[in-house]
Amino acid sequence: MLNLLTATVVALTSFQQVSSADTTGAVTDGDVAGNPLVFSGRAGRLAVAIPRIENPDISVDGRLDDPVWESAAVLTDFTQYEPVEGIPATEETQVRVFYSGDAIYFAIRAWDSEPDLILARLGERDRAVFTDDWIRIMLDTFDDQRQAYVFYVNPLGIQVDGLWIEGMRSRFGGRSAVSIDFNPDFIWESDGRVIADGWTAEMKIPYVSLRFREVSVQDWGLSVSRGVRRKEFKQSWAPLTRDVSSTLAQAGKLVGLRDIKPRKLVEINPVATGIRRGQETDGQFVRDGFAQDFGVNGRYGITQNLVLDATVNPDFSQVEADANRITVNERFALFFAEKRPFFLEGTEIFRSPRNLVHTRRIADPIGGAKLTGKIGSFNVGYLGAVDEGPKSLFGGDYQAVFNILRVRRDVGAGSTVGFLYTDRTLAGGGNDFNRVLAGDARFLFNGRYTLTTQFAGSWTSTTSGPASLQPLVMAQLARSGRNFGWQVKFDDVSPGFRTESGFIPRVGDTQTFGNIRYTHFGAPGSVLERVSSTLQVDAFFDHDEFWGGGTPFEAEVQLMPTFSFKGNRNITVILRDGFFRFLPESYASYEVQGAAGNPAPFAIPNDLTHLKAIGVMPRARINNAIQINGSFFYREVPIFIEAARGLELMVRPDITVRPTSSLQLQLSHTFSRLWRQRDDTEFSTVHISRLRTQYQFAKGLLARGIVQYNLEDRSALRDPTTELPIVIDGSLVGRREKGDFQGQFLLQYEPSPGTIFFVGYTRLESGERTYRLSRMEPTEDGLFVKLSYLFRM
Repeated sequence: MLNLLTATVVALTSFQQVSSADTTGAVTDGDVAGNPLVFSGRAGRLAVAIPRIENPDISVDGRLDDPVWESAAVLTDFTQYEPVEGIPATEETQVRVFYSGDAIYFAIRAWDSEPDLILARLGERDRAVFTDDWIRIMLDTFDDQRQAYVFYVNPLGIQVDGLWIEGMRSRFGGRSAVSIDFNPDFIWESDGRVIADGWTAEMKIPYVSLRFREVSVQDWGLSVSRGVRRKEFKQSWAPLTRDVSSTLAQAGKLVGLRDIKPRKLVEINPVATGIRRGQETDGQFVRDGFAQDFGVNGRYGITQNLVLDATVNPDFSQVEADANRITVNERFALFFAEKRPFFLEGTEIFRSPRNLVHTRRIADPIGGAKLTGKIGSFNVGYLGAVDEGPKSLFGGDYQAVFNILRVRRDVGAGSTVGFLYTDRTLAGGGNDFNRVLAGDARFLFNGRYTLTTQFAGSWTSTTSGPASLQPLVMAQLARSGRNFGWQVKFDDVSPGFRTESGFIPRVGDTQTFGNIRYTHFGAPGSVLERVSSTLQVDAFFDHDEFWGGGTPFEAEVQLMPTFSFKGNRNITVILRDGFFRFLPESYASYEVQGAAGNPAPFAIPNDLTHLKAIGVMPRARINNAIQINGSFFYREVPIFIEAARGLELMVRPDITVRPTSSLQLQLSHTFSRLWRQRDDTEFSTVHISRLRTQYQFAKGLLARGIVQYNLEDRSALRDPTTELPIVIDGSLVGRREKGDFQGQFLLQYEPSPGTIFFVGYTRLESGERTYRLSRMEPTEDGLFVKLSYLFRM
């Protein structure tokens, strides 16, 4: 008892004088021995029996001055995992944790040797940690090493949350790829503050926001990490290494959690919207009257792990428009992410190796329902929706009924097998439907190897013909490693494969892909922290030609060395050699206008060999207020629409300025110029300029303005062999020159997910290729208002 009391006092000392620069009370390696309240990551004490404290008297204000923290368990002795694995963390961190009957609590004490350089800014929820220092808590509540809840806070307590999904890769704020789906939003409390020698934060995560097993005693996986943004150092309590492919398999554990029984989940979220639209019609710009609408969303916890979501007349407005992209030399449909709240709930369950569920296909829903959860070792999900007035390959003005069913089963340690069925049927459209049936699997073995496969078939029936099975096959094998890793992939999509519920941009192609990566780490503290080089080979075949023993129509070899320097600065160089063959079927509607105006056959040009390219992509942190990113490419490319060899110069600078903790300005510009290589004549020039300004008045209150120009000039199409004009589908394709402008303003108040008020205005204009608005005419505008409140009962 005396030893326990002494250890408690020692641990408390490190948290008491939080406003002081003195850190002598910090728990050290010497304090760990015999102390049941302190759990050292470096010493391997990763099984944490945290105290249960009923009805804790605590205010989540980031001060750490509540007496209840004296009885909490302490996580200490963090280890760096980026840029150098396995060394003691450069900045000391301690995390305290306990649980009660309705929530789990965390307290963060983050020391910093340069407190004046801590990055702590007010920002929008779910974006702050992309540019600030952070602490990340991950809770694997099923302890199955497949999925975990993710909770980030920056030093001011700004929240970012999501789900860690093993095997998924997404961009982390435009930075490195991580296995996190940032779309889900959870309701929890947090606050933080910067102090004289670092920063502190507190977090309260209620059980009603989580899903976990319904047993009397359970263990949860726990991972705690910290990021020091100005140095790009990352450290964790449970040591992490790339030599193990699964991050969650390396987590610690909260053991012996008893009698966790949250209240029943019941949420009602009424939504009121209003909009006044304007549109150009027959040369006149006409504004409609102000239209109001009302809808309601609801959630009900059937069990702790099975949740029913429903919506009637939902509001699916987007707060921020999709950024423009260059389409002048684009062959395939562009992907735009889902941003609508109802569809974002439970998206992780519907994920599969190929994107066979993409809910932006449900364009104008009348209503929908969704059932998601985990039953034993099975993750299950069902989504049903009715879409009004769909525009698709079926044609006609009908309502489309969507039914999507997903089942995924846990197998062994970290592996899964799954089943997916999607059905899109036109109500009143006769026998018109699109259905996809798929199976997939992900197997982990020997710690660092991952095998991912998917097999699918689609049936599409229209008035023009009956349904027939069209297959899709995908297989990928990857090896993870700190210094050495590789990946090989095979992907085959039949020409007739269709998914009206998903997004597969390339059909009729077979892809083979492989890469090898080697990384060398510098000594701790060196200027050059890391050098990584990737060799990548990619080839595309026509589906029928591949199975007939044919050669690829598109291939490339790329070498990509990356140099990472001290102070969060890096540069990537891309060297490429490629090949491209124009496929005759892509130009079946092409003709050449002869000298007398009579059409002549279009001759397919020879293959394009040795398509060289060089690219440079720098990322430079100038100081805590200025970040400069960008890319530069000088490359030979196919001009697809003209079937010619081209030479492209593309420059994309991006500057972010944070002059204060509340103001952010982001200026980006994309310049692309494409020449015909045969005679050095200009084919196209594109400028896309975008300025995004945001001011954060408080944690939930912001104002944002966006101005974007898209200026394009493309010459008339010419036959690369005869230089005569090209005719497509009987029409001569002449020069195209245009300018588009988009302006947007938004005032938003969002104190918590589901409760929101915003008013915004958007204006679109088109006209001449110029930055002068006087040379453009308005084509569309809209004044919109939204008010919603989340009732949690």
